[in-house]
Amino acid sequence: MTEKPTYTYNYDKEADVLYISFASGEKATTAVELNDNILLRFNRTEKRAIGLTLMDFSVLIQLTKLGPRSFPLLGLAALEPEWQKIVIDLITSAPVNQVLKVSTYTPSLTDEIPVVSVEKPPFALPLPLAV
Repeated sequence: MTEKPTYTYNYDKEADVLYISFASGEKATTAVELNDNILLRFNRTEKRAIGLTLMDFSVLIQLTKLGPRSFPLLGLAALEPEWQKIVIDLITSAPVNQVLKVSTYTPSLTDEIPVVSVEKPPFALPLPLAV
């Protein structure tokens, strides 16, 4: 029987930051800012996700009347094509895709903007009060 992987979650309530580690105790060799609130940490040599840092976490998981909020992945556009491919492969594969739900907003037939919504963790967090 295959054991389900466990991840380490550390939430800083005061700063409203959630740190997720997919490889506990392992240090990332590279980090990419996907947008102002999401940092992907990974081992570039092995092309393996090490963790995510989610800033303003309570905002990232807020629901709207129509469902989860989506945020543009503006950081992808600044990456070299090789880096873009690595990062897209990482964010669309396990374990990252269990936290980040990536899709595309198409404002026209030729434009594509990658967007992401954030899944709530599998347990309750002591979130700060809404203002």
